[in-house]
Amino acid sequence: MARGYRPQTAAAAVARCRELGWVGDTTFAHERARTLRARGAGCLRITADFAARGLPETLVDEAVAASREDLAEADWARRALERAGRPGGAGAWRLLVGRGFPEEVVADLLGEDAG
Repeated sequence: MARGYRPQTAAAAVARCRELGWVGDTTFAHERARTLRARGAGCLRITADFAARGLPETLVDEAVAASREDLAEADWARRALERAGRPGGAGAWRLLVGRGFPEEVVADLLGEDAG
């Protein structure tokens, strides 16, 4: 009762939040993946973030796929470039790879010579 709540009250509140789907690995993973995508992260960065947190691979794959919102990874890479002011050449390559976009996606988007 250090904060003024009985352990039973706190446990009941957490249980109710879980019932409603407000807490848990699935909710966290989907929200975190969406947030990272919105900040310009690619699938590799999102996957690495979740691996560091110890989330199960199946949940990671599900959250990453959902974060794409039916767009291809290349579309998200294009958006990241647009937000960065469309750098070209090696700068674009570094930006996208640094944000966790796969090299194949970057090469398809920018061409092999850009890197």
